Amino acid sequence: MKSQLSSISFSPDEFNKLDSDKVDLENSLGNLRQTVDTLTAQLQGRLAFNYSDPVRGFDRSKVKGMVAKLIRVKQPEHATALEVVAGGKLFQVVVDEAITGKALLSRGRLPRRVTIIPLDKIKSKRISNANANQASSIARKMNSSSSPAIELVGFDEEVRSALEYVFGSTLIVNDSNAANKICDATKTRTVTLDGDVYDPSGTISGGSKNNLGTTLAKLSELTESTLKLAQLETQLGEVSSKLNEMRASSKKYEDLSARFELCEAELASVEKHLSQTTYGMLFNQFSAMQKEIEDALTEVEEMEQEKKIKWDLFNELKEKEAELTNNREAKLKDIEERVKMAKQSTSQQADNARLVSVDDNYNVLIL
Repeated sequence: MKSQLSSISFSPDEFNKLDSDKVDLENSLGNLRQTVDTLTAQLQGRLAFNYSDPVRGFDRSKVKGMVAKLIRVKQPEHATALEVVAGGKLFQVVVDEAITGKALLSRGRLPRRVTIIPLDKIKSKRISNANANQASSIARKMNSSSSPAIELVGFDEEVRSALEYVFGSTLIVNDSNAANKICDATKTRTVTLDGDVYDPSGTISGGSKNNLGTTLAKLSELTESTLKLAQLETQLGEVSSKLNEMRASSKKYEDLSARFELCEAELASVEKHLSQTTYGMLFNQFSAMQKEIEDALTEVEEMEQEKKIKWDLFNELKEKEAELTNNREAKLKDIEERVKMAKQSTSQQADNARLVSVDDNYNVLIL
């Protein structure tokens, strides 16, 4: 049974982790779907563009959609300013050609009035590089920043001309002082992050910001949530697919594991019963004696090794003792020789010495 279990290419830990990941993904998807549904409901009234096909077999890819749905706000802090820049154009509809727009207006059964932006007819507006550079220079000197509004949104290239028409002629500036000065210097419309507008004609608009910028902010959140929702759905699909592939092996593994546990229990029962028989008791004694023999042999081997170590140490100490003895005798002999030589030297000096004395007249007498 153990051999059969090991032969199955299945990892319980991996299976359990995938199952846990699936539960987490399903919970995340549930929360994200709720967010998407809530945002969709909030935006549906203003951003819904419903129409009937003006002709049978109408190609709906010709209708690109509402401007608000064609852009991605790159930084959330620019949402208010960009919504002010676009104004009512945010809800205009982009189509490929003027003829498509005419067909929608005449036979599309539109539920409300709408302005169409045909890509083949619209004239885009752009800020010159000179004005953009001058604006950036002025903003830097005033510790601010300035950017063309078109650079702060993401979009597909096929609708560029329409979005340049909406955002191309306005600068977004961080604060009002810089916006005012840049507007005067470049004769370009400027909008602050708070939504205040400075127009080259001399007008200034601003004031209450109630709900200002919420449409683009919510739309950006909806876009990000929808994208993340799609990513999580893909991940969930992959995890579910792996789990389905592993389920057959999981069932086989669980069945074998249950049988293996049963075999282990039966084996334990047999061993317990066996241990209570005469054979079992004798076998246990035999096993214990064998263990004692093995332990004794191991101890003998260890003692032999210790004996060898002690004998090696004994022999080493004997050699050192002999060496010290030889050195002691040599040193004593050397000392005796030096004493003997010193005595001979002293005797010779005594023989050669002259006795010197002084009389009463201080005359030196040498005997």
